[in-house]
Amino acid sequence: MKTKEVAHDLVRDDLAHSTPASNLAFNEEVKALIKSGRKIAHFGFGLSPFPVPKCMVDCVKQFVPANDYLPVVGIPELREEIVKFHERYDNITLNVNNFVMGPGSKQLIYLVMTTFKGDILLPAPAWVTYAPQIRLAGKEPKIIQTDSKSGWKLTPHSLEEAAVLCGPGWKLLIHTNPGNPSGTCYTHEELRALSAVCRKRSIIVLSDEIYARLTFSRDHASIVQHYPEGTILITGFSKWASAGGWRLGYAHFPNRLQEMFNAVKSAASHTHSCAPAPMQYGVAKALKENAQELDQYMNNCAKILQAVSNYCHRELNSVGVVGCESEAGYYYIPDFEVVRGGLLALKKKADGEVMSRSMLEEADVALMPAASFLRPAEELISRFCFVCFEGAKALEALESLPSNVVLDDDFVRQYCLPVVMGVENLKKWIKKYTR
Repeated sequence: MKTKEVAHDLVRDDLAHSTPASNLAFNEEVKALIKSGRKIAHFGFGLSPFPVPKCMVDCVKQFVPANDYLPVVGIPELREEIVKFHERYDNITLNVNNFVMGPGSKQLIYLVMTTFKGDILLPAPAWVTYAPQIRLAGKEPKIIQTDSKSGWKLTPHSLEEAAVLCGPGWKLLIHTNPGNPSGTCYTHEELRALSAVCRKRSIIVLSDEIYARLTFSRDHASIVQHYPEGTILITGFSKWASAGGWRLGYAHFPNRLQEMFNAVKSAASHTHSCAPAPMQYGVAKALKENAQELDQYMNNCAKILQAVSNYCHRELNSVGVVGCESEAGYYYIPDFEVVRGGLLALKKKADGEVMSRSMLEEADVALMPAASFLRPAEELISRFCFVCFEGAKALEALESLPSNVVLDDDFVRQYCLPVVMGVENLKKWIKKYTR
């Protein structure tokens, strides 16, 4: 039987060479190596190490039979609880009628991008999916590079420069706070300054605050507090509640952006229809009935993450790897510039890809190169995900300690051992290339 020729010229020209999300593809590669028997410290993927809160699991179990199509905007019970949630934690008042629910915040971010008419401003380094989503939406991102001196944060000056280059008309700024991949957080003063530029230059803000509840200080500053009329708040339950696979996120639009709200709501109805029914009912019930337990869960997760982050930063700094300390979430950005000379001497080339491959092959450490985050390929920075440990055991141990305990390195070594072993392997690799 004759094989038919493969069909060509089927895909939009601008997507002809598109690839899967680099973090997901890299994660699959590393998982395959682990399955084959390699003991790899996977510092390249941001999956919560903790179990979903028991009270939330129990609530969702009650609604597993729910199989109806729900409103695109989400059930009233969930929206009402989310409004209370943000009043309690962020001191902001959201409109219960201005939500769109989705199967994760990623879908909602894309729908905002694809329905928006103007230019999209994207600070870098950036989460790996923003730029591909912008291109899927038929646009080209306007990249604004940041630097380590600012904590990898956008400055008013660089934002104004980028807005001027775009010209008149509305722009959309992708604002990630706390940062991914940086782990740093904006202050109220910084957000006020950015808000002034946004008002002056007709910039709408898409504020991705998925890590907000995991700030180590437990005092998150949201740009909604300073630019409420022009900010679309997008977040969900994948990080603070460790429920990434549940696929439940939400977007909130201010009254001034009613046109965008209507467009995204319509697009949602034509794509994902609604967020999963069991999760909506169950999470609404958990938020209403278990607020104190959930707050303690967040506190404990943030406390453990801070201890692990501090350990990784300090240990890598001891062998010459510098970087801004994380202030929230799962990440920080270490700079491995100290190994450049050794890579050139032994590998004849020194860039992010060579460095990452060498770490994986020689140290059993998985880290993604700078180019994955829209930084120059020759840079030797990376996003360091310090969450490859068994969070359930760490949470259980912390619950037996006094509430005011400060977690030390002994706690990290005892309950986060895969991270410790991976850091030790990485330190040995660094020393090899800095002799």
